[in-house]
Amino acid sequence: MAVLGQVATEAFPQLTITQSQTWVPPQDGVVCIHVVGAGGGGLSKNNAVYGGAAGAYGKIPTLAVTTSGSYALVVGNGGTGNDGGQDGGSGGNSTIAGTGLTGTKTAGGGGAGVNGANGSGGSVSGSGESWAGYSGGAGAYGSGGAVGIYGTGQSGQGGGGSGGGMTDAQSGGLAMSGYGIICGGSKPSPSYYFNTNYFNYPVQGDDLCGGGSVQYSNNSGWIRAASGGIGGGGAGCRNANNDNYAFSGHGGDGIILIQYLPW
Repeated sequence: MAVLGQVATEAFPQLTITQSQTWVPPQDGVVCIHVVGAGGGGLSKNNAVYGGAAGAYGKIPTLAVTTSGSYALVVGNGGTGNDGGQDGGSGGNSTIAGTGLTGTKTAGGGGAGVNGANGSGGSVSGSGESWAGYSGGAGAYGSGGAVGIYGTGQSGQGGGGSGGGMTDAQSGGLAMSGYGIICGGSKPSPSYYFNTNYFNYPVQGDDLCGGGSVQYSNNSGWIRAASGGIGGGGAGCRNANNDNYAFSGHGGDGIILIQYLPW
């Protein structure tokens, strides 16, 4: 999981929630809440690769909170990437419920890469308080999908160096998010295809971006596909010689960002 910063001022805290918890507002005010589901893991096989999908993104634009309120925050865990032809794990849902909210609001986790199919993107559910968002990008070509902030997330982009899906959010990383805006990464993980034992260990996708697949037609050693960044889908890995030496990428964990607003 990418390292996150936290932007904060005395008047307008910006809170990064990476673990499920009960949240009590530290001060009265108006907040914007961003919720990202976790990404699904990929599948590794000796004759095919299937990528995991990204989690959904949902947003409450404004919500009045007080120190007497209480909120149940659930942050989804990224889906596992497995070896030996085993299906990947689905990403967990991220949810919020509590004082002043209409029911539970969910940014669903991304589906896993499974034998015969790439994962489907997580979806948004719930209503009220102008809650809205977008489905995560699907896994495709064995690569992981990306989280979409302004529209449905981009699907995995396959080989030729294209790799995982890229988020549509402004680049800069989640550490730069603030005051109703969420930023993402600028580099999805690329895909690799080799026909020798040479191996360039893949780099995880940036925040909200997907992982890239790795495929070998002739390799007797251990190989691994890239994991997704926060909310992004993990990629599949193909070792033509041996399923047991191919490890797929994990899906990125979800996240919740709570931003106090100056208006």
